[in-house]
Amino acid sequence: MALELHSWPRSSGTRVSWALEELNVPYKYIELDQKSLEHRSPKYLALNPHGKVPTLVDGEQVLFESAAILLYLGDKFGAGKGLWPAANDPAHCEALCWTVWSVTELGSYMMQYLYHGLDTPFSYKPADRSKACAEYNHTQFMRCVNALESKLGDRQYLLRDFSLVDIAATSWLSLGAMCGLALDAQPRVVAWTQRCVERPAYKRAR
Repeated sequence: MALELHSWPRSSGTRVSWALEELNVPYKYIELDQKSLEHRSPKYLALNPHGKVPTLVDGEQVLFESAAILLYLGDKFGAGKGLWPAANDPAHCEALCWTVWSVTELGSYMMQYLYHGLDTPFSYKPADRSKACAEYNHTQFMRCVNALESKLGDRQYLLRDFSLVDIAATSWLSLGAMCGLALDAQPRVVAWTQRCVERPAYKRAR
């Protein structure tokens, strides 16, 4: 039975569909109608009690939160396809840490800065923005980006080769770039992000 990905375009579900495309795992994309609040329907809330996307259904297993889904896909499919370290590989712990960090820190700080500090389609109205909040989150976001710049060093990807870990991080940075977030002082991060989003699987996922 094919996996089911419940999501909608231009959401955190895109990084999950990107991962599935890279893994070449058959899946059915079920697009929810956001305008009609389909994600708040009793049927969907039975799958995801938070009423958000994405949700992945794999037989009897139901997962929400994109980071949790990436970890699940990595452990189930990734090691055999060279896209995730095996459980006995020393890099496995590193993959866990960077994947979770990408969502809880990198993505979180970036989004708060976009909400308060830039003019984007999803930013708060000017009257509702906080300059202090924007400045704080921008500082924390840049701390994260500088950590990535240092981590990349002379390597092409966060681990030995391209992996689901790169998806976790660059999916945020590609969104930031589309919203006008410049990272001119971090050339390794910029080049790495571009390298990742040029992959055919990313283009299929979008």
